Amino acid sequence: MRLSRIFIIATALLFVLVCLPLAWIISSEWSLYRATDDGLEAIRIARLAMVAAERVAYERGPANALLGTAPDQDKLKRMSQVRRDSDVALRTLLAALSPGASSDHRQANQSAQQARRQLNRARDAVDAAAATPSRTTARMMGAVRQMFDVIPPLLEAVTALSAHASAVHPQLANPLSGARLATELREYAGRLGSQLTAALALGRPLTADEKQEVDVLRGRIEQLHSTIRLRLSVPATPPATRQAARLMEQRYFGAGMALVDAVVRAGEQGRAYPVDTAGFAARYVPTMATIITLRDTMLSAAATEALQQHRAALHHLLSAVALGVIALLAQLALFFYIRRQLVQPLLSASRLLTDIAQGRLEAAVPEPRRDNEIGEVLRAIAALRRSSLEKRTLEQERQRLIDELTEISRIDFLTGIANRRAFTEAAEAEISRAVRDGAPAALILFDIDHFKQVNDRHGHDVGDAALTHVASLIARACREGDLAGRYGGEEFVMLTGSGGEAAGAVLAERLRAGIAESPLRLASGQTLALTASFGVAALDDTHRTLHSLLQAADHALYAAKRQGRNQVVRAGQEENEG
Repeated sequence: MRLSRIFIIATALLFVLVCLPLAWIISSEWSLYRATDDGLEAIRIARLAMVAAERVAYERGPANALLGTAPDQDKLKRMSQVRRDSDVALRTLLAALSPGASSDHRQANQSAQQARRQLNRARDAVDAAAATPSRTTARMMGAVRQMFDVIPPLLEAVTALSAHASAVHPQLANPLSGARLATELREYAGRLGSQLTAALALGRPLTADEKQEVDVLRGRIEQLHSTIRLRLSVPATPPATRQAARLMEQRYFGAGMALVDAVVRAGEQGRAYPVDTAGFAARYVPTMATIITLRDTMLSAAATEALQQHRAALHHLLSAVALGVIALLAQLALFFYIRRQLVQPLLSASRLLTDIAQGRLEAAVPEPRRDNEIGEVLRAIAALRRSSLEKRTLEQERQRLIDELTEISRIDFLTGIANRRAFTEAAEAEISRAVRDGAPAALILFDIDHFKQVNDRHGHDVGDAALTHVASLIARACREGDLAGRYGGEEFVMLTGSGGEAAGAVLAERLRAGIAESPLRLASGQTLALTASFGVAALDDTHRTLHSLLQAADHALYAAKRQGRNQVVRAGQEENEG
């Protein structure tokens, strides 16, 4: 196995061995970060569920007022407003609950959906009871109890979400449970007030069932009160929570319960009640706000601590990622250092020796940076390369001279186009291909008219200039694939594969007109008009070789001269005209 492959495999294995524990650490920190984020979100949604329960409980106050007295515009407007608030709170809760997040979220979502359906039924019952002129205790309390039934599903949602948050943050179980108990306490406090609605509205004493229900509710409230105080007795309870608990003791369990006691005693003794339903709600409901304040304080404390843990998890995650990146960068740096200082020079030396042995000398030998064994090897290779390069340079120079001589032997020295031999070789190959493929081809043979007179009158220098001038016009007239050459003296030849005899005649005519319309400018400033006569022969069954085409074109050329020069004659056309 090659050294480069061994090095890559060893490096990959080391990289995997380092990445596995790093990935495990980062994955663990990521899971913890996601869990704390999930717990924080559960606390937020639990708060939304508590707020929804609170808004629905608030709705019972205007509902009791509507049931207790004749409806008027103010009461109806108040009822419409609190119902909108309840709807907004429920919609916000349902929007925050993702059914696929967890089993606790799904349970909370189902409970919230149930609460919304129950609320719609309860509202229908309240509206029906309020619209009845002669209200009975059974009908009013039936509507009130249906409003009661909305809260338990919301409390179930709170319980599920609080349990989910406590699973992530066990130390938050106490404040989350306390907030849930405060929510339930607020509900039972509201139920206690609603239990007195019928007696206050009808101005009658409390029935035995109502007295029993009031006693049950007060017992449940006291039980919740005791449990909350027990949870607040732990040393870790924040001062703000303790202050909110003291305020609840003064306002609700002081003034609020005193009002309830006064109403209950009046109802038991058959005396007139100290307040009506609206007055009772106006004095009792504000005292229950202290329960909500306690709930919000405990929730805020839990959310604050959860946020701190979330930030700590983020810090740990970022630290793990940073350490992982540093470890990987260090490993990569070591990899590149070893590769640069040891492996790469050895691989380069191996490739250079192979290239030199096979005659490839283009790659430069790297300059040795250190005076060590690798440096000595590279210097030796550089000396070997210089020697081989000098030898190859001499061989290339010899080949260049040979190529130049070969090129000179193929190019006409005066005009710069192909000479007769070069044209003949290329034309024979092209004609063979055209015959094999059944492709068209045409040969054009022409010479400059009265060229001997040009030499006699103006000298051979002007004659040479005329030949060069005509050669330049040929080069401009040639298209891709056309062949052109000087056939001898003032005679030129072209082979075109673009079409047959007609296309060749068109090309010849264009070249003839170009020569006639482009006089040669002499050194004296005068111009010398030139013309040429052309013979064109096409590749066909009769003429299938270069020799045959040349003969046919030559006959046509002489026919053009006989007919007055400066014209194009096709092969076979001269016989018809003769």
